[in-house]
Amino acid sequence: MSVLYRIPAFFCMALCHVIAAYYMSEHRFSRKKFTVYSCLFTVSFICVCIYGFPREGIVRVMAYIGLLILTFPYFCIVSRDCFPKKCFLFVTYFCLLSVLDNILKLTVKVVMPQLSEPVGYFAVISLRDIDLLIVLLLYKKYVAAVFRSLMVSGKRWWNLGLIAWLFYLLQAAVSILSAETLISNALLLSAFAIISIVMCAVYAVVFSNISYMKKDAEAELVRQNAEHFSSRLSALQNAEDTNRRLRHDMRHHMDAIATYAKTGDNAAILSYIGEYGNEISEAAVKLYSINRTVNSILSVYAGKAEENGIGFLVRCNATREMEVREIDLIALLGNLLENALHGCQESGKENKRIEIHIRLQNKRLLILCNNTCSDELELADGLPAKKSIGISSILSVCRKYDGNLDYKIEKETCSACAVLNL
Repeated sequence: MSVLYRIPAFFCMALCHVIAAYYMSEHRFSRKKFTVYSCLFTVSFICVCIYGFPREGIVRVMAYIGLLILTFPYFCIVSRDCFPKKCFLFVTYFCLLSVLDNILKLTVKVVMPQLSEPVGYFAVISLRDIDLLIVLLLYKKYVAAVFRSLMVSGKRWWNLGLIAWLFYLLQAAVSILSAETLISNALLLSAFAIISIVMCAVYAVVFSNISYMKKDAEAELVRQNAEHFSSRLSALQNAEDTNRRLRHDMRHHMDAIATYAKTGDNAAILSYIGEYGNEISEAAVKLYSINRTVNSILSVYAGKAEENGIGFLVRCNATREMEVREIDLIALLGNLLENALHGCQESGKENKRIEIHIRLQNKRLLILCNNTCSDELELADGLPAKKSIGISSILSVCRKYDGNLDYKIEKETCSACAVLNL
C-alpha cells in the first residue's frame, strides 16, 4: 500500500497519543506550550512512520521501537507527575493500545480475510482509535480523580510500572510476530489469549493496589487533621486558662479600683482600667474568618507564629460555607502554613513574616501564602526542589479539585499559590 495513503492513519495515531497525554497526565505547561510541543511531536511521529512502516523486516521493527522512544519523552516533558507514575501511565496506555491493535488485526486476518489490505488497515486503525478515545473518556470521568488524589509515592509507582512494562513487551512481541507473519494464526491467537488473560488478572491486582494507595492518602489526611485539632484544642485550653485566671483576679482588680476611688485618684483609676483592658484584649481569641475551619487553622498558626517571633498577617474573604471537604481544606491550608512556619524558622533572617491571603471568587478558591525564606531555597518546575510530604499533600488536594499549585521566590520571600476549582 502506498505511503501517501498511510499518512492520514499516521496523523490519527499521533493525534490519539496527544489526546492521551493531555487527559492522562497532570499538565506542566499552559495550553499554548502544550500545543507547540504536541505539533513538534506529531511531525516527528509522522516522519518516523513514513520512513519505517512501509518497509519490511528489521527496519519496521526499529521504526516501532523508534516511535516508542519518541513518544515516551513527549509524555515525560508535558507531564508534571513523578517519573515512576509517568512510566506506569504511559506503559499502561501503550499496553491497551497493543491489546486493541492485536485484537482488531487478528479479527480482520482470521474472520475477514477477504478484505483488501488498504480497507483492512484503515478499519483496524479507525476502530482502534475510536476505542482508545472511549477508554480515555471513561478514564477522565471515573479514574482520573482517584489518580490525582494519590500522594506522590515513587516506590509503589515503580512496582506498578515494572508490571506494566512486562505485559507491554509481551503484547509488542505479539504485534511484531503478527506483522511479520512469523508464526501461524492459531499460535498467535493462543499466545495473545493467554497473555491477555494473565494481564487482566494482574491488572486487577494492580488497581486493587491503587485503591490501597488512595486509602493511605486519605489516612495521611486524617492524621494531619488529628494533629491540627490537637493543636487547636491546646490553643483553646490556653485561652480558657487565661480567661479563668482573669475571672479569678477580678475581685482583686475591683478592690484596687475601689481603693483609688476612695482617695479620689481618677488618673490612677483610668490608668489601671487601661492596663486591665489591654490584658483582656491580649487574652481574647481573634476571629480571622467567618468560616469555622479556616478560622480554626489560622488561629492555631497565628499562635505558633507569635511563639516564634514571626509576624502574621491575614486577609480573608472566605464564606461561612464552601464546597470543599473539611479534611481537604485542613490538609491544604494547614500544610501551606506549616511549610511557611518552617521556612521562616530556617531562613536565619531577623525580620520574619507570614502573609496569608484567602479569596473566594467565581467558584474558585485562591490561597496565597508568602513567607520569609532561606537564600538556599531552590525551585524546580514551580515547586520546591526538595518536596516534603506536606507539599505532596497540598498537590493531591489541588489535583482533586482540578486546580494547581505554584511557587515563586522573590526578594527573600517564598510565595505559594494554590487554586481550587469548586
